Amino acid sequence: MPSRKPGFTLMEMLVSVAVIGLLAVVVVVGMGQGKQTEELRGAARQLAADIRSMQARALAAGDVKACPTAAGILTVCEDTTAVCANPADCVARVPSSFGVNASSTDVSYTMFAEVESSTADYHLNKANEALIGRQLLQGTGQNVIIQKVLTGKPTPLVSRNAGDVSFTRQNGTTRLYDGSGTEPDILVFRLWHKTSSSTMDVEVNRVTGRVSIL
Repeated sequence: MPSRKPGFTLMEMLVSVAVIGLLAVVVVVGMGQGKQTEELRGAARQLAADIRSMQARALAAGDVKACPTAAGILTVCEDTTAVCANPADCVARVPSSFGVNASSTDVSYTMFAEVESSTADYHLNKANEALIGRQLLQGTGQNVIIQKVLTGKPTPLVSRNAGDVSFTRQNGTTRLYDGSGTEPDILVFRLWHKTSSSTMDVEVNRVTGRVSIL
């Protein structure tokens, strides 16, 4: 009987190619899912960090640069003095609170400071209070959105169009606003990834002042 020459049969080669192809698909899918998870986590970490930074700024009794506009409205001018009637009037002033405002279905949120202490209402309702706007994800691909804003005392949680977290200057007291007329004890910004449909919550507890990623 003639000895068999070393090598692979056609069937063995086909099986090997199929296995390699399957492994490649698994790796690519895993990498994609890992990227999506990291995008969602990164957006949640950034939002939570910005809320905490506003809390820290309030506790530090920090001031805010603001100036009167041509209409005499005191306006935040930390990023630009173009809003000022006189750029020289963009000086440090005492705000009543610092906070973060976000709306459902949005890809960004706004950090704010209430510079008109006489009309302090613990939420962003005037353009002159805006400090800086931030996208959940940096760059062009906005794959993460604020799917829902939820509030409760602490349950049941009810969907709202928007929500605000603010901290009073110096004592850092947490204030929550959802437009309902009753201040909730819990506010949740629920983030949603468009591709994976995964969600992650950034929760603020008014009673404890704690900011958590869930």
